[in-house]
Amino acid sequence: MTAKVASREGDAPRGRAAPRATWTFLTNHPVVLIYITQHPESTVRAIAIGVGLTERATLAILRDLDDERLVERHREGRRNTYVVRYERLVGLAGSAPAFNAAAEAVVGALVSIAPEGRAASRQRTAPSAADRGRRVGTWGFFTNHMMLLGAIAAAPTLTVRELALLTKITERGAMSILKQLEAEHIIVRHREGRRNRYTIDIDAFRAFRGWTYDTWAMPVQLIDVAAKGIRALARG
Repeated sequence: MTAKVASREGDAPRGRAAPRATWTFLTNHPVVLIYITQHPESTVRAIAIGVGLTERATLAILRDLDDERLVERHREGRRNTYVVRYERLVGLAGSAPAFNAAAEAVVGALVSIAPEGRAASRQRTAPSAADRGRRVGTWGFFTNHMMLLGAIAAAPTLTVRELALLTKITERGAMSILKQLEAEHIIVRHREGRRNRYTIDIDAFRAFRGWTYDTWAMPVQLIDVAAKGIRALARG
């Protein structure tokens, strides 16, 4: 469970759960991968229900992960179940070079919190030379929201246009994301002359309601790793 943020103007009334956010910081591929580490031997249906995707979308993601040998499929009667191949996670990075270190930190935390039985089997399987080398998935770890937040952490006085160019997002898209981050109190805008300066509220980032999916919540250890990554970018 994630930490709760003190009630603010615009929050859901006390006693009523806030609606699920319409955006997240992680793309669906790592979310599915993380879910499987927490729920070994999961079926497509169970995964889809847990993370709030359609079975069709979940199956497409599992095929991608299977093609990259990140998950292993087992046939049990009339159904398939999936487990993570931990030795293949070594060296896995995201598709955005600037965020490779952050992606690798997430992977490291993911391996460290594996269920005990899976951790033991992971230690018995030595990674191959190919598995030990750096590999970039065909999918990205982080959404545009995380990319923009990282850019703000590293350079808090950039204009919307500059942020858009840096993150390769349209200006319109960047503006929309900034408004969403402000609405969740994750960033606070301050006017300094003709420019805005943004500060990041790490507590609000950690307590973001988008870390909770339909029937499952992101492990707090991974949220902490993401928060540390944002702090590291801010320190330069």
